[in-house]
Amino acid sequence: MKKQISRVRLTAGRVDAFTCPADKPQAFLWDTEAPTLALRATPTGRKTYVFESRLNGATIRITIGTLTDWPIEQARLKAQGLKMLVDSGTDPREVERDKQAAAVEKKATAAADALTVGEAWSRYTAERRPFWGDLNIHDHESVVHAGGQKRTRSKVKKTIPGVMAELLPLRLIDLTAPAIEAWAAKESKTRPARVRLALRLLKAFLRWAANEPDLKGKADPTAASAKKTREIAGKAKTKND
Repeated sequence: MKKQISRVRLTAGRVDAFTCPADKPQAFLWDTEAPTLALRATPTGRKTYVFESRLNGATIRITIGTLTDWPIEQARLKAQGLKMLVDSGTDPREVERDKQAAAVEKKATAAADALTVGEAWSRYTAERRPFWGDLNIHDHESVVHAGGQKRTRSKVKKTIPGVMAELLPLRLIDLTAPAIEAWAAKESKTRPARVRLALRLLKAFLRWAANEPDLKGKADPTAASAKKTREIAGKAKTKND
């Protein structure tokens, strides 16, 4: 550890009075009660609490925080906690990095859990659109159409929602085989052909989602392929012209 020029018991008065000489980039006032705690001041007047110790022959210095955010006693407790980690052979910086990484992962998991079918569908179609023909693009748009728009041949009637519209608000993780089966049973009563089309599109969509790195485990690639769902949708009848 570097030579300590000044060491006193940090108090509110001493902390307030401590300044950094104009000819130095920074100055330290070390605490006697928590020897690894220091007040650091810069010529601009900024003051922060820092922790400094040694681990495996190397100096470790960690900024604890500003005077506004950290009362002296809290800064002491923080420094003492960091010293306990160092004494056990643990680098506090590694602990903090692991903590931040876990927080990022938790946030990403929460975002993936909250992702709706509609949001995932928009992302999917935007990514795949360059590889599709006009008919395929039209099919993907029509099955999720919101409806409620004026018809070109009627001033009274409005367009009805696409066959998959009611699935869009669901969370992607809730788009399970039972959910798709219930949806197919309902929609097949009036438009079985559209259900069969939607199932075909859903299969490709779910396979895509299951392979997205941030959506791993959030989509079941087989959810639209259940035998019972296929039976509900039925088979296309042979045209007899």
